[in-house]
Amino acid sequence: MQPTAATDLLPGESVLAYAAQQQDESEHLMTTFEIFIQAIVGLLIITAPFDPVKILFFNSALESEGSDRRAAAGRVALVVLVILGVSALIGRELLQLLGINLGAFGFVGGLIVASMGFEMLYSGGVSKAQGRDIESEGPEEDSGLIIPLAIPLIAGPGAIATTIAIASRDDTATSMFAALLGVGAVALVTFLSMTYLSDMLSRLKPQTTQFLLRIGGLLLATLGTQLAMSGIRTFYGF
Repeated sequence: MQPTAATDLLPGESVLAYAAQQQDESEHLMTTFEIFIQAIVGLLIITAPFDPVKILFFNSALESEGSDRRAAAGRVALVVLVILGVSALIGRELLQLLGINLGAFGFVGGLIVASMGFEMLYSGGVSKAQGRDIESEGPEEDSGLIIPLAIPLIAGPGAIATTIAIASRDDTATSMFAALLGVGAVALVTFLSMTYLSDMLSRLKPQTTQFLLRIGGLLLATLGTQLAMSGIRTFYGF
């Protein structure tokens, strides 16, 4: 006798159907996990709160203001959290209000991120969008913790564009949550770096720093390419 409905599956067919369902759920969870990891790693690389030069700015501003290290690090992390968090929450809606296609923005944002990654890969330093010109000038005597450290050295144009691109990757809540998770990770690492890593990172050799930045550039270029390809899929609906 042949089965007449989904509930009439033979025992062997039921096992196969159950196995296929479990495999689909496992693949979905793995894809979601990969999206979260990409968002966290991508935003950490593009903001680079552990960059020794940024910590130099922090130490200089700390000396001029005479603030407590932990409290000052908390202020910087809070500003970064607010700027990037707002970008993740309303960036997509702002694009829709301006009539900008999410797929097109994701594609362009991906290209920007990829170009920054290639710039880091070949130069061994941070890109212009990450505040390279400001870093080369050195900290000013009246530099504060908010400008230029929090903005634009950490939460700069590149970081904001990347956050919006990640949040606008598709129309699901997964992309938004991934962007917020990445922003939270950036704020946490910013606080920890400014509080605890100043002495250790200042001892790194320039060659070691360049090597780490080149590796980060490679990862950033890869993430930007994936964002661009995702934007194409979103634009054409496949």
